[in-house]
Amino acid sequence: MKQNYVKVSEDIIGNFLGDDVYTIGGNMIVPVDTLITEYILKKLQEFRIDKVFTYRTNAVRGDDYLSNETISDAQKKYIEDVSIAKIMIQDLASGKELDFGKAEDVSEHIYSKINDLGSLMDCVNSVRIADEYTYSHLINVSVYAMLIAKWMGLSKKQIKDVVMSGLLHDVGKSQVPPEILNKKGPLTENEFDIMKRHTVYGYEIIKNNDDINMDVKRAVIMHHEKENGTGYPFGIKGNQKNLYSKILTVADIFDAITSERVYRGRQTPFMAFKELENVGFDTVDPKVMMVLFTNMPSYYVGSKVKMENGEIGEVVYVPNQCAYAPVIKVNNNFYDFTYEKDALIKEFL
Repeated sequence: MKQNYVKVSEDIIGNFLGDDVYTIGGNMIVPVDTLITEYILKKLQEFRIDKVFTYRTNAVRGDDYLSNETISDAQKKYIEDVSIAKIMIQDLASGKELDFGKAEDVSEHIYSKINDLGSLMDCVNSVRIADEYTYSHLINVSVYAMLIAKWMGLSKKQIKDVVMSGLLHDVGKSQVPPEILNKKGPLTENEFDIMKRHTVYGYEIIKNNDDINMDVKRAVIMHHEKENGTGYPFGIKGNQKNLYSKILTVADIFDAITSERVYRGRQTPFMAFKELENVGFDTVDPKVMMVLFTNMPSYYVGSKVKMENGEIGEVVYVPNQCAYAPVIKVNNNFYDFTYEKDALIKEFL
């Protein structure tokens, strides 16, 4: 991937930063791999940065590299949102206060796409970068939570609150040591105990912000609580969780399963549906889970998939009552996952 050391001007809009950018005092301004937009350019100019390393491609759709010309405007905006989320988290990690204005900008952009869910889902499904998971996860959970809230018939204000809940739900991870947060493998019991504190850290970060309502704050601290009371940090049961936290629990699990991680590859949405069913009503609220199962599968009809044997197929049908068992057409053959247990999908294309 060729990098260029170039002058900070409008000519670099659409490129990606090839290095972290710091102030003279050593504080990070913008992290590596950020898409340079008008917002990012203005930020660089405000700090009087003269030159930066840039490159012209970014990892999209797994390990493939697409030129900037092949990335849609919606995908560029999605990548910008991830970049802003990254700056927000890294600012918190460096000891700064939450920039709620940034969170509001990203939240409003996500909500603005509520009637253009096709392009939004395309961004979530196509732009997946393993080492950016911590930041893209904030955006993805916001998107999935918004979809669930919309399908549940919540009001405009409630949906906006749910989007903000998703965006802020993991800000506490900014206080988790990087060696634990980015560990390439299972956490030890002690490391997991430290990781679990992120819900409390997140609440501490936002608790005194009067612009964030209490239901959002409760969702941030409760999104890892389980219906049967075995979650954390309080071990409360489902009847003590608020609706926003119930929505976040489902959205959080779904994105975690379908995302590229540093220690494992992404799973298909159908595997995510299956795993959600397996964890069942002990973990998630059944009403929220069924809303996802009933509405989400239709977005995958028409998707191209690669089977384990290397053949390319197309999702032609997903039954509402069995979201994890699609029908896949491969050439002139149809694989019904209700019966074809060995006809596994390797990946979405």
